[in-house]
Amino acid sequence: MQRTKQTPKIFIMYMIGYLLLMEWLIPLPEVTNTGYVPVFMAVAGFFFLVMFLQFPWWVTLLLMAGGMLFSIHTIFLDETLFTWDWWRALYLEGTTNIRFMLEGRWYGLSDMFRSFLFMLLLAIMSYLLYFWIVQARRVLFFFLFTVIYIGVMDTFFVYDGNLAIIRVFILGFILMALLQWDRLVYYFPGALQSRFVWFRWTTLALFLLALSTAVGLAVPKAEPQWPDPVPFMERTAGIDAPVGNGGGTVQKIGYGQNDERLGGGFEMDETPVFTASGGEVGYWRGESKNVYTGLGWESDTPEETAAASSLYDESVQTTRQTINVQMAEEHSGSFDFAFYPGSLQSIDVPDANVSLEVDQYTGLASTTALGDSYTANSYELTYQYPEFSVEQMQSASMEDPQHIRDHYLGLPDDLPSSIGQLTEEIISNENNRYDKVRAVERYLNSSEFTYDTSNIAVPERGEDYVEQFLFDTQRGYCDNFSTSMAVMLRTADIPTRWVKGFTKGTESQAGEDNTVYEVTSANAHSWVEVYFPGTGWVPFEPTRGFSSEFDYSQQQNTEENSDTTENEQEQQEEEQQNTDEEEQQQNEEDTAAAASSSGIPFWPFAAGGAAALGALLYIFRFTLIKKVMLLRFRHVRDAATFTSAFHSLLRLLRFAGFNRRDGETLREYGQRMDESFATEDMSTLVQEYEKIHYGGRREKESWDQILSVWTDMVHRVRT
Repeated sequence: MQRTKQTPKIFIMYMIGYLLLMEWLIPLPEVTNTGYVPVFMAVAGFFFLVMFLQFPWWVTLLLMAGGMLFSIHTIFLDETLFTWDWWRALYLEGTTNIRFMLEGRWYGLSDMFRSFLFMLLLAIMSYLLYFWIVQARRVLFFFLFTVIYIGVMDTFFVYDGNLAIIRVFILGFILMALLQWDRLVYYFPGALQSRFVWFRWTTLALFLLALSTAVGLAVPKAEPQWPDPVPFMERTAGIDAPVGNGGGTVQKIGYGQNDERLGGGFEMDETPVFTASGGEVGYWRGESKNVYTGLGWESDTPEETAAASSLYDESVQTTRQTINVQMAEEHSGSFDFAFYPGSLQSIDVPDANVSLEVDQYTGLASTTALGDSYTANSYELTYQYPEFSVEQMQSASMEDPQHIRDHYLGLPDDLPSSIGQLTEEIISNENNRYDKVRAVERYLNSSEFTYDTSNIAVPERGEDYVEQFLFDTQRGYCDNFSTSMAVMLRTADIPTRWVKGFTKGTESQAGEDNTVYEVTSANAHSWVEVYFPGTGWVPFEPTRGFSSEFDYSQQQNTEENSDTTENEQEQQEEEQQNTDEEEQQQNEEDTAAAASSSGIPFWPFAAGGAAALGALLYIFRFTLIKKVMLLRFRHVRDAATFTSAFHSLLRLLRFAGFNRRDGETLREYGQRMDESFATEDMSTLVQEYEKIHYGGRREKESWDQILSVWTDMVHRVRT
């Protein structure tokens, strides 16, 4: 490859190419199982620096090979660097995987060898981008493919490419503007040397960039004109889309009916489901399930229906409320049952004779007309909104009815014992069911767990869903938290069931006593109900970041109850005040621990930063030397200072490659430099130097003129 004179502008253009390449790596953690992406970014940056410095080919190969080996060692190898065991591990890894490749067994390639191949690809890309940007001055092909790549990631995968496409647009525009200027300078070498022309070109380019960005953000956006191509492609390919909330692929959030396999991330979806106006509401209940399988939830309760739900005992204080529900057009006809807050008593559908059948075990409120299933898109609900007494639950009997024990204490035979042991540690200091439930709820709401909707693991064969969340990932969303709480309490012989539906939605005031609730698919949620004898089924919220929408009351009739109330209120206030601080601390701990938990030490990145800084200083050393000279000798007022400045100029010329020939006098050298730079400045400086050292001249009326000549000569020197 032809060696090109390296300048700060070329370095900036090449680094923009590096940033464009990084946009190809950023989506990998979200759409694949690729880890250690920061390491791949760091090694790619090292490759770019090595390629830019333009070492001899054998030095470049050695440096790139060393970067690959060091990165592989950082990620995979525990042996000491460059020991016999280290080389032996590399040899065995290489020979085994090469044999797999020759035999066509690509599925057998190890993660280490795949990482090596990926780094090799990054090294090739550093060479190609150097050729495209520095040599050919063409990058439109790579830019267009980057835009297409981001579009594909955003369309077919969970990755959100909104910010990425803006970054790519800005970087690509700047890069192509700089490359176009270089091409113009090449074709019109004399006409574009003026700094004023460069200033006008830069100003115009930045103005067009800002204008196009502003217009793109400000203009109204039309809705998609074509339907989502993913379902069509899946149907064409014969791929069945996962149903419900579970599944091993990333889905959109929403209410589903298949919960046999939970796990995996999801995309947010703000599609409206229904709006409601009326009285006070908590969560909107859909149905509950009672059988935990180790992977998800199922139901095996008998079919027993009634005209109203019976969630609470008669001793529970309730308020009779009514609310009007209007299903959104997008979900018209989607549900043949009703979502309701509290304990549903009746439903009234305009212009239709609809009967209500509420399953006494699951709570599913089906609507029928003349014995057939009926889908109501607009209806009025009457329900009892409860207020649970804490004292009543704390004093509740531990003896549950037989039908409760039969259906709401079951656990898989192979449930890991570690779940029960953890639960026992959490509730060991509590002496009643309510306080035990609250202890588990607080534990799951603690900073040990993180609420996240993406990159959520799916249990592998033989792995328990709750065990994975509690002891491995500690990261998830409502399904992870609610299922874990339900299972943990069952290990303590406390009846629970898993409930799903919607949170209350977004509130807006339509009048003094009338609140409007807008519920979307993004409000889909799951929580836990715990059975208390004498009270009934009481909901609890274990999901971190969600506040309880249920009313609990305490009577302060005794000193003991008063102390309990004050302690619980103080604890809740303290938890609320520390929520932001805990989340910030957790984020910092996650960031700081990411490297250690994945085996990545911090010092390679610090060393890489120092190496990058050293490389930049080396690249721009000539420019820095000139700047230091001009700053040092900006005031020449005597012969001694001029002599030092003149010798510095001679060293600068030698550093730039203009050495004095053997036997060449200083005056002859000055004349040759004037011919090279098309000037007479060097001869003028030589004459002044000779007058000082050979003519005995020590004083000069004005040094400003000779300082100006010296300054102009320093500016003219180029490597």
